[in-house]
Amino acid sequence: MKKVYYFPQFKSYGINVSDLEKTLGDVPLIVLSCMDYHSLGHEFPASDAPVVGVLFPNKQKKRYLVDEDYVKSLISTGVRILFLDYENFSLQLELCDALVIAGDSVVIPEKYYTDAKNINIGIDNKTKSFIECYKTALKYDKPVLGIDAGMQIIAAEAGLKLFRSQEYFESPYSHTTGEKIAHHIDLVEKTPFRKLMDDKWRLPVNSRHYEALAPIRVQRELLNTDKLPLEFYAFASDGIPEAVGKMEKGVLGVQWHPENYAVAGNKMQQLIFNWIAEKALEYRNLKRTKRSPL
Repeated sequence: MKKVYYFPQFKSYGINVSDLEKTLGDVPLIVLSCMDYHSLGHEFPASDAPVVGVLFPNKQKKRYLVDEDYVKSLISTGVRILFLDYENFSLQLELCDALVIAGDSVVIPEKYYTDAKNINIGIDNKTKSFIECYKTALKYDKPVLGIDAGMQIIAAEAGLKLFRSQEYFESPYSHTTGEKIAHHIDLVEKTPFRKLMDDKWRLPVNSRHYEALAPIRVQRELLNTDKLPLEFYAFASDGIPEAVGKMEKGVLGVQWHPENYAVAGNKMQQLIFNWIAEKALEYRNLKRTKRSPL
């Protein structure tokens, strides 16, 4: 087992890459210590609690890092967290009941854009890990929650297209801002996401994304079909999609950062993390059923 450290200068939990390189032959299992759970006000989860894998969203100064708000939002649901690094995620993911792809800057593949140019341009190891980890989770029907860039990968891998920047659309506000409330989003009625949100029709959100998922009208024109591969659950007032997925199949992506609201006590946005924890438990119980003799 490899324990993550808390790095106060980054307000993140993480691990030095050099610590992983010392692992000889074995897949590094990167976890929170019992003391970390207790310091955050939670008991260490039971051994049969569902395991949620969190792919490290950031790698800088020879450290893998994940913002503390992600950690706090998840452990409050009672799950165990297993952190996934870019080199060993495939084997690490086998031990998980669900996956969270947390948002951070990634090098978006050219083929994802509405105006794709040279699609043969390569991507970095981080982006490749984000994409392959998501595809691996899908292969084994593991529930997935994508946040920010994680949502964009979910959408684009389903065949939807992204705008390169806000220059591609008109909007009364900026989608790249550090404000606690950047704008509000409208939730589509009669969808599982709105049901999850206690049938609320509007939510305040922050907004820290440069690329954006193109609106439904653009998607239909580019794909030449009215039948799109994902459901659209929420929109900003300028038409930019803010939540997509197939929640009945355990896939949800949100463009904003609900973890920042959840740790501040917003019970509504905490429901998003409760959802992935519940899906992880369902997946774990299903695995047990399949293993059980008739």
